[in-house]
Amino acid sequence: MTKYLDPKVDFLFKKIFGENKDLVISFLNSLLPLETGQEIVTIEYLSPEQVPKTALGKNSIVDVRCTDNSGRTFIVEMQSEWSNIFRKRLLINGSKAIVRQMDKKFAKDKAKQFKELKPVYVLAIVNGKLSNGKDWYHHLQIMDSKNPDVVIEGLDFVLVELPNFTPETWTYTHKQLAVLWLRFLKEIESYNDTLPEEFVSNEVIYSAIKICEESALTPEERDAYERAEEQMIWENSIKGLEDEVVESRKTIAENRKIIEEKDKALEVERKARKKLEAELEKFKRK
Repeated sequence: MTKYLDPKVDFLFKKIFGENKDLVISFLNSLLPLETGQEIVTIEYLSPEQVPKTALGKNSIVDVRCTDNSGRTFIVEMQSEWSNIFRKRLLINGSKAIVRQMDKKFAKDKAKQFKELKPVYVLAIVNGKLSNGKDWYHHLQIMDSKNPDVVIEGLDFVLVELPNFTPETWTYTHKQLAVLWLRFLKEIESYNDTLPEEFVSNEVIYSAIKICEESALTPEERDAYERAEEQMIWENSIKGLEDEVVESRKTIAENRKIIEEKDKALEVERKARKKLEAELEKFKRK
């Protein structure tokens, strides 16, 4: 009996989209709001970048970073839970991808440097909820909150709440492949030998499914998958704890500041009282 592993587990997600260019191109083209004619044709993988440790000490790694034939940068992340830490991480990774371009070409011509900046897209698939609403697909840009037509182009975030996704809610009718990709991420581990016809008949999706077969992994890869799975379970078991740690540290810092200010005020009062007592002593002697 064929058993399929969970593609949302970090190790397998990176294996699927970080080692197979045709799969990540299909995934990005189907989920990103790219206009006709802007589709990704070819990509080159960039070295994964380690970012600072989170509040709990865990190093966070960008899952997939790549650039296409026109110089655009794409960052793909899979996250088991939504948190303020992850929110900040997306912002940092997207911003650094823009700044990094400044070091590459036209170093002596700043005007041309700015002109040559290429767009950066950050795609985050979150196996959790970002908000209390029903929307599961979020396209974020830098824009005027009162006039959405006023946009600073160059940095786009697409956030997908996987638990809230249902095929019938997909509105991009010309990108139905996105439905299959999201169904693949959400459903594949629940199947055994018998797969839906739409999965088997789609060459790209079926290629990703074959990678998820338990028997397709070497013993070393299986061990790496299990370790990543355990890590994901651990992260889910402490849902929101990173945010709580950050907030607790913030509260402690604020309370410490209040105490320090009170201590300073008491010290000023103590000195004033001491000075007054000294003057009174002088007055008594007279």
